[in-house]
Amino acid sequence: MKTKTVNVYEFDELDEAAKEKARDWYRSGSSGENSWSEYTIGEVAREAELMGIEFKERPVQLANGCSRGEPCVFWSGFSSQGDGACFEGTWSASAVKADKVAIDWVDSPMTTEITRIAKAFADFAKKYPDASFTVRHSGHYRHEHCTEFDFEIVGDDETQITDAEIEEAEKALKEAAKDFMRYIYRALEQDWEFQNSDEQVDESIAANEYGFTEDGDRRVTL
Repeated sequence: MKTKTVNVYEFDELDEAAKEKARDWYRSGSSGENSWSEYTIGEVAREAELMGIEFKERPVQLANGCSRGEPCVFWSGFSSQGDGACFEGTWSASAVKADKVAIDWVDSPMTTEITRIAKAFADFAKKYPDASFTVRHSGHYRHEHCTEFDFEIVGDDETQITDAEIEEAEKALKEAAKDFMRYIYRALEQDWEFQNSDEQVDESIAANEYGFTEDGDRRVTL
């Protein structure tokens, strides 16, 4: 039997080349994990509700044998042409509370975009207060074009709307919904970029107290 001694270093003790190798190891190990997306989807679901959208939920089995509801937000990312996001659920004009969307959010392009989408839903709800739709995922991909909509567009008791007006209204409402799906994808992409940034990866490695060889190899062999 032979005994081999290997020096093990903390991440902060590595040189830059070894640190980059350690980061690559950490990212490759977490590439299949999507638990980081739960917060983003949860936040999106809260804002969606204020826009009159209720995500459909699917049951997810937990380790203790119980189950919980998970929003039906489907997505893939972030490097292929077919990547994107969509959701299944319902929208109701009567449930829109657009003035509460993104309250206390910092100014940013994402804040501007979600408030614009919320206003589009609010304007539509004001014009057609009894309107609604159901949307479901369809196809092999997960972007906004892989969806099917069922609309209910009606006027009030004193107003008759034409077929052309209904067609125009459905088109506008569908575009607002797809804009929100595109927003969801961008929100997930931003979160993914943050989770995989050098700063965040370094913090996670340090918090887990991983050890490395001098060249940044995690696979320490005795």
